[in-house]
Amino acid sequence: MKPSHPKIRQLLRQYQDGLTAKEISERLEMKHDTIYAALQNMPDTYIDRWLEAQQQLPPQAVWCAVVPPEDCPKPRSKNDRPTELRRVEPRNLSEICFGFVLTNASPTGRH
Repeated sequence: MKPSHPKIRQLLRQYQDGLTAKEISERLEMKHDTIYAALQNMPDTYIDRWLEAQQQLPPQAVWCAVVPPEDCPKPRSKNDRPTELRRVEPRNLSEICFGFVLTNASPTGRH
């Protein structure tokens, strides 16, 4: 990981609406080319939208950073699980065998 990646990531997470590479470079006081190269190589950044530039300049990309979700909680051990039994309703055997299709239905839908 490049030394600029954590700084860029932290800044983008502060600005959930995103920033352009120019805005990032101004806030971090780093070269625009360095910021742009870092954004291209960071797997957790993406272009959210494009801003129409003024004075016939090309559109500017607005970059955002993905905030990873929390890890799934670890399952409880069998000893910690409740011992309460649940009642399971029986299914109709014909529904299970025939995929919820009535056996007397015709392919045209007529009876």
